[in-house]
Amino acid sequence: MTILECGDERCAMPPALSDAELMAAADGEADDAILQHLQHCPDCAVRLTHLRVLQVRLRQRLYRVDCLSTDLLIDYCQGLLDPYQYALVLHHLALCPHCMAEVAQLEQGHRQVDVLFQTSRRLLAPVP
Repeated sequence: MTILECGDERCAMPPALSDAELMAAADGEADDAILQHLQHCPDCAVRLTHLRVLQVRLRQRLYRVDCLSTDLLIDYCQGLLDPYQYALVLHHLALCPHCMAEVAQLEQGHRQVDVLFQTSRRLLAPVP
């Protein structure tokens, strides 16, 4: 028995839903029989609620867990990576909208710094 399972004795419509059936319901992929069961069985409905809470917590804790570090993305933007690292970063960027957005922000910030630097050089240049 897993954490989400309960004995059939508490289920209003035995057998109790399996973990896979609860996952299908949590993901919006449950068939009519599962949905019907959840409407009539408070225990399985509570188990579904617990599963959804667990999913939210996991999503919050694991958000961007596979993403690249900001330092690595900065090195990528500055052209400091060796060819192997560069290829790995390119592959990740092709699959990850979060890191791609971060690279876009870094590149925009870099362009803004360049503009400020050039403007300050013009302003501080000696007048002929």
